[in-house]
Order: sequence, then C-alpha cells, then structure tokens
Amino acid sequence: MENNIKKKLEKWVKENYKQYATGWTAERSAGNCDDCFDDGYTSGQSWAAYEIGCILGIELEEPDEPEYE
Repeated sequence: MENNIKKKLEKWVKENYKQYATGWTAERSAGNCDDCFDDGYTSGQSWAAYEIGCILGIELEEPDEPEYE
C-alpha cells in the first residue's frame, strides 16, 4: 500500500474511532428523533474506523458492545 494512503487512513481512523459510540443503540436515542440519525451515523462510523484500524494493525481500545434491554 502506498505509504501516503496508509498515513491518511491511519489519521482518519484516529479522528473517527469513538470507542464509546460503538455501543450505542436505537434505545439510546428513543424519544429524541433529532438525535437518532446522528447517533446511528457516529456509531457506524466508529465501527468502520475500528475495522479499518484492525486491518492496518493500529492498536485501538476494544469497542463497547451494545446493551439491549
């Protein structure tokens, strides 16, 4: 992989992986529909960053698993 691309991907992962957001569920946003889209987007982006980070071999905190009631 071209070194410049790898550096850009690593930067993207570090900017977009929010470990705490990987455990967010629809229940977290229940009753606040304005927040629902943003929460889902942030959670999905964090999971994508985690997966890409793993492929690149970046040390990241383990993601939170969703807790369903």
